[in-house]
Amino acid sequence: MDADGLPLFPPLPGGRVVPQAGARSIARLVAGLRTAVVTVRTDEVTAMVVFVDHKPADGMALRGERRVLGADALDEIADARVDEVTVTEVTPEVASVLGSYFLPTELRALSAGLVAPEEFVRSLARPGQRGCLLVRAPEALGVVFLAGGRVVLACRQDGPAGGLEQVAPLFASPGATLWARLGSDPAAPTVEAGPAVEAGPAVEAGPAVETGPAPAPAADAIPAPPVAAPASPVVTSPLDVALAEAREVLGPHAVRVEGVLRRAEPTLDGLRAAAESLRERRVRLLSRATMELVSDRVLAALDGPACPASRP
Repeated sequence: MDADGLPLFPPLPGGRVVPQAGARSIARLVAGLRTAVVTVRTDEVTAMVVFVDHKPADGMALRGERRVLGADALDEIADARVDEVTVTEVTPEVASVLGSYFLPTELRALSAGLVAPEEFVRSLARPGQRGCLLVRAPEALGVVFLAGGRVVLACRQDGPAGGLEQVAPLFASPGATLWARLGSDPAAPTVEAGPAVEAGPAVEAGPAVETGPAPAPAADAIPAPPVAAPASPVVTSPLDVALAEAREVLGPHAVRVEGVLRRAEPTLDGLRAAAESLRERRVRLLSRATMELVSDRVLAALDGPACPASRP
């Protein structure tokens, strides 16, 4: 398992383990690979190297506390014996996305029940970015690989490759959590500079205007006061209580419901009505169950001992 408690290596959907064909060294073994994954597990090193068109394209090697990423992972297995190596043939489509599994984890253990699956996945699939979304459910691990602003493929561990439909049912599994690993996409096209614009006819400049020295600041000028660090939010009203509870549940997505609470009458009754109305609202990226949870939590907070009296 890795630092997140997830499998160290990604699944290889449709992969086929092939024999080493009599190779006597790692160098000879990898020389004959076209599109495949080499996996090594020894007492000294654990590694996966992805080959595309005979070249190492991506990978990860773990040697003690040292973690090597990218094609350089091949150097870490140079001394491994051939009988310690597993070669798995995969399709070019699968090989092209496997490196995303080793990107930094940007989202950890978000409850899958808090999001609408398709909209949430779409929000992660941004142009110029690659990554993978892992759906960790009791019955299986699902992986959705993203690149080029779209879902490239998705699969369950030990299952076939396909689209999001392969993984979508796992979002509804009790206790399922989401983990996202994201980074820039080196395959993303770069923006080329446009053609040079030919300058028009030169315009004769007028006579230079001599300028004097910049005026000195006035002796009695008052310096700007130092900017104080923002203070921690202080709960002073029922609205503060409601907003704090919504932020506790939704994190950055709370901005999608704060307007409803802010527009409510600033009394306990007005905020209770606004909180109740959240159950019937449809908000992008938030499921109905999430909206009901926010409503329940805000109502409970408004009725709790930490809530001050309503404002006059």
